[in-house]
Amino acid sequence: MRKIGSHPTPDQKRDIVLRRSQLQDKVETFQRQAGSILHAVVNDADDSWGDDCSREAYSGAEFDGVGEGDDEELGSAAEGRYQLQFPGDRPRDGHIDAEHISVHLPSHLGRSWCNSNAAKDLAVAELCLREGQLNDSLHHIRIALGHKSYLFRNNVRPARTQRLKTRAWAEVHAVESTVQHHARVYNRARQAMLDLGAETSLLDRYKVLERQDLRIDTAVIAPNVRGQRNKSLPWFWSMDVQRDADVGAWMNDCRDI
Repeated sequence: MRKIGSHPTPDQKRDIVLRRSQLQDKVETFQRQAGSILHAVVNDADDSWGDDCSREAYSGAEFDGVGEGDDEELGSAAEGRYQLQFPGDRPRDGHIDAEHISVHLPSHLGRSWCNSNAAKDLAVAELCLREGQLNDSLHHIRIALGHKSYLFRNNVRPARTQRLKTRAWAEVHAVESTVQHHARVYNRARQAMLDLGAETSLLDRYKVLERQDLRIDTAVIAPNVRGQRNKSLPWFWSMDVQRDADVGAWMNDCRDI
């Protein structure tokens, strides 16, 4: 939906309807299984269980367009690139599309609900899984940002023809999409940890990602620029996220910066 934008073609509309129908079937199956596992009874009195339509699903719109202004002098070369937009014309008849449904995970039901309905162990298990998800997301974000700086240094800046510039910028925008995706996953997972009653020390370690955290200063890509040593990096660069070492030349290139 983000890649297609707000003006899909008839074929794209049909594809969306098909994918949405398939997703709806999977969500309904999951919800029934969750109800069985949690021994929950769906009824009008249980507001915490059947209020999908009243909850605003996280869209991650704050990360749309992240990275577009990373290199001002080369900004003109990026004209005409595709826009990642999420259509805002959702139905107003009370119907909620499959992609906006909050599935009945412990984090959706809340820690208090889980404690009161013998699901405390499930909440603890999800909390551990969410921490792993946060680490994975930060890992992918760091790798993608390192890859992006590598592309600027080795592909974008040396490009001397329009064809090479277009190809180089297409690679950069593909990496930007990856950064945006994992940033949305990260913030959604962190919100789930908050809903699960995570300790303050854990939430302090995994801070909320902001737009400015995901931008790279492409001026530092030029190796001869002075005064870059004192520039501060976003908080997640100093975290001990494993598996960053064996990922290719671009991560070493980013470390050198």
